[in-house]
Amino acid sequence: MGVTISSKRYSCDMGYMGFNRFRNAVAEKVSDKFGEHYASLDKADVMILCGNNRDNFFKKYNAITNELVEQKEVTEEVANFLYQADCNGKIDRKQSKEIYSLIKECDGNISFGYSGRSDCTRMSDLKNIFSDGTNVEWC
Repeated sequence: MGVTISSKRYSCDMGYMGFNRFRNAVAEKVSDKFGEHYASLDKADVMILCGNNRDNFFKKYNAITNELVEQKEVTEEVANFLYQADCNGKIDRKQSKEIYSLIKECDGNISFGYSGRSDCTRMSDLKNIFSDGTNVEWC
């Protein structure tokens, strides 16, 4: 099980952690400030929050996210990509173009896929998907 991400002409597979690492890389490319904010979701003490503590954390987190969007620290299009579920997500051509503009200078050899496979997903594969000029979907 994992994530298959595809455009009209390209497709690749990766695990949920690889997809998370890719989205963290995108967030880091937005800005250091936004990258740190987004990465805070992966902290162990956040992952184990329950009940009111979890609700309170996400109220604050979402307020900061909304503020960062209003301040144009991150665009709604990029935020939409980053905050969709890991399965059954979709972005349009405009959003995929914006993601590509953030990752186009990244090292194409960065691995996000299953390392034991000959077709291990790399940043170069994701660049192809996001530069395809079509909608991007993942499931």
